[in-house]
Amino acid sequence: MTKRIFITFTLIGATLGSLLAQKPQMLIEKADKLYTEGKYQDAISNYEAIVGQGLQNAELYYNLGNAYFKMKNIPAAILNYERAHLLNPDDEDINFNLDLARTYTVDKIEVLPEFFLVSFVKGFRNWFSSNSWAYIALISFALMLSLALFFWFSRSFEIRRYAFGVAVFLSMIFVVSLVFSISQKNQVVKRNSAIVFAPVVSAKSSPDESGKDLFILHAGTKVELIRPVGEWCEVKIADGNKGWIPKTSFQKI
Repeated sequence: MTKRIFITFTLIGATLGSLLAQKPQMLIEKADKLYTEGKYQDAISNYEAIVGQGLQNAELYYNLGNAYFKMKNIPAAILNYERAHLLNPDDEDINFNLDLARTYTVDKIEVLPEFFLVSFVKGFRNWFSSNSWAYIALISFALMLSLALFFWFSRSFEIRRYAFGVAVFLSMIFVVSLVFSISQKNQVVKRNSAIVFAPVVSAKSSPDESGKDLFILHAGTKVELIRPVGEWCEVKIADGNKGWIPKTSFQKI
């Protein structure tokens, strides 16, 4: 009797799990269909409902960004393209649409020059997502262990020398891949950047309205979040300038 009850509850749990898994997929298919039909606002509502359920992936944010772009909501489009870029930084379609959406923003901020080596490392890191770098690290580690076994158990000097050399090379790949994977993951988890949504906001010298106006930001501009104080947050823009803006004026990526 107890066994039958256990089996019954197991089947019910499996069925409910299957239904819950199907619901987001059904919403995605519905949203995609609405987008294809040109019903962009309805598509946005469905995509946002999926995000609200906790599902996050680059394709979902990319499609949501496209729908907002069609509705000429540039800040929301950029926000979702940036979120998609975080999860899949090497996707050409995401990067193209993100650059395209940025051309519609008012602020044309000159980017602060970056040391070429830092720029090269970041570009190399962005070739793959955090998960992809983790897979590379895992594969290189497994191969490294296999070669270590060859090194320890082989009696041939040539095989041992070859195994040792390749194992050292794989260990370097493992370390680099692991560091890049953690770095990419930290970007996704911390999300210390935001997009300005207020049509116009004045960056202040202090976290209050009485602060001196330093510069003006418009909707769609990306800012780096430095530190919050009450209802204000210190931000830095691409040219290195810093100022305080209200938390209500932006949305975190």
